Amino acid sequence: MAVVQPAGSEAASGMFGWMRSWWNWCPTSELLLKQAEERLISYVHTAYEDKIVSISKGNFIRTICMKQDTENEKTPLVMVHGFGSGVGLWVKNLDALSSQRTLFAFDVLGFGRSSRPKFSNNATNAERQFVDSIEEWREEMGLNKFVLLGHSLGGYLSAAYALR
Repeated sequence: MAVVQPAGSEAASGMFGWMRSWWNWCPTSELLLKQAEERLISYVHTAYEDKIVSISKGNFIRTICMKQDTENEKTPLVMVHGFGSGVGLWVKNLDALSSQRTLFAFDVLGFGRSSRPKFSNNATNAERQFVDSIEEWREEMGLNKFVLLGHSLGGYLSAAYALR
C-alpha cells in the first residue's frame, strides 16, 4: 500500500524542494559573470581581443576577435550562441576554428556581457530587434562577407539574418 503525502508535507517539500529553488531566478552580478567567463576562456590558447562594440540606442555587443595574419585569408567566421548562453559556449571550439581564419564570437544582445535592452512583447518585432542588432554589429565591425554559424537560438537568428 502506497502512502500519499499532502502537498505541504515535509516529504513532498523535500522531494520537490529543489524545483522551487531551481525555478526562482536569482540575478547575479556582472563581476561574477566576468570571473566565471574568464575561467572558461582561460582554456583558449589562441590570442584574442575582447571588445565592446557600440550599436544604436546606447546598446553594445561584447565581442571576442581572433584574427589570423595569413596572406590567403579565408572568409571570417562569426559565431552566435544559443539562448541563455554567451561566448563561453564556444570555448572548446575557438582554437580549432580560428586556426585558419579570423573568428568573431559575440554575446547576443540581452545575453552574456552585452547590454540588456527592453525587447518588444511582439515576437516579430523582438526578432527584428535581434536581427537589427546583428546588422549594426556587422557594420561597426566592417565585415562585408562572413560565414555565420549559430547554435540553438543563435541558429535561428543566423537564419533570420540571412533571409533578410
